[in-house]
Amino acid sequence: MQEPDTKPLPPDVFPLGRKGLIVFLAFLSAFVPLTTDLYLPALPSMVQVFSTTPQIANFTLSFFMLFFAVSMLLWGPFTDKYGRKPILYTGLALYLAGCLICIFSISITMLIIGRVLQAIGSGAIQAVSMAIVKDCFQGEQMERVLVWIQTLVILAPMLAPIIGAQLLRLTSWQGLFVFLGGCGGLATGMAFCLKETLENPTEGHAFQSLGRIGYVLGHRGYRILLLVFSLMCMPVMSFLSTSSFIYINLFQLSEQQYSYFFAFNGCFAMLAPIAYMRILRKIPRRLFITACFSCVACAGAAVLFFGNLSPYLFALLYVPVTFFGSAVRPAGTMLVMTQLDTDNGTVGALFGCVALLFGSFSMLLCSLNWPILTWAVGLISLATGLACLAIWLIASHRKMFRMHG
Repeated sequence: MQEPDTKPLPPDVFPLGRKGLIVFLAFLSAFVPLTTDLYLPALPSMVQVFSTTPQIANFTLSFFMLFFAVSMLLWGPFTDKYGRKPILYTGLALYLAGCLICIFSISITMLIIGRVLQAIGSGAIQAVSMAIVKDCFQGEQMERVLVWIQTLVILAPMLAPIIGAQLLRLTSWQGLFVFLGGCGGLATGMAFCLKETLENPTEGHAFQSLGRIGYVLGHRGYRILLLVFSLMCMPVMSFLSTSSFIYINLFQLSEQQYSYFFAFNGCFAMLAPIAYMRILRKIPRRLFITACFSCVACAGAAVLFFGNLSPYLFALLYVPVTFFGSAVRPAGTMLVMTQLDTDNGTVGALFGCVALLFGSFSMLLCSLNWPILTWAVGLISLATGLACLAIWLIASHRKMFRMHG
């Protein structure tokens, strides 16, 4: 039975109404890209400040993603049991504590510890935001909300390196974490205005609530789609972890020039969900998702063989990976989130967790001793696109999941 397209918003959930709630949820969801991308322009210089190597400095990214993914998996069932607001407050407090440690770091180890604490807090923030989306919206309405949230969220990684590069003109790298702490403080103030959206808490003690992870994973359709659309996180994360070194070290660009190239790809990531909602969603869903995976694979092959020739060519060749990887996400998220009708927090947290685990793995792959870093980005995009395409075609042909739209 297809879900209705409308669902009444619980009364007084957020003082600014439905649109205000969407903006707030987008802001919460933007914590991860903002926290990872704002300090990317400073990453090469931080290697020298801490007398370390690019590979070890990249642990501030890969460890963040790893602990963010694992913590979100744990926070998801807890938010189904204890409510959205208590978990959100806890996550914001941990995030702010992590910002303070980063600001006063005197070694790369201390910085990594601060980043880990930021990651654990971000896991709670992300788990709550995804749960609230499913609490308050459904059907086509939920798909539209996901599109707008994704569009606003993509603004964060697009603008973050530019903001970071401009802040570096006025302050040191510590000032970037002061800025992130300010964002955390703003989110905390907004969170006090939010009303609880959990209506039916799960029963049993805390550890029993973790058992819902097994229940959700036991659903075959959810499990297959979880794998397919989580894999698509790998090309994006490989680009995030290598872009500053590719543009600044390989192509000898300045920090400001790097931020503009990064924003160029970010523009296509932002335009993709809008194009999906207005045009691309009219294409039959199976055909559309098949085309997206195929384009990512082809673009990955082009980056692998020709991406090292110039920064302009690398940026242009990576555009299809950015665009189609972003365009497929609203449809993919919608399919994943609607396979089950219960356990909203766990469903969303598992999706975020597994996607980030794959993303962290791609970052670790990029930290290997590659002769040319563009090879890493191209090969990961090619392999991911082909794997997703194969699993998607087999599973959809055999009708192994519920298809909506």
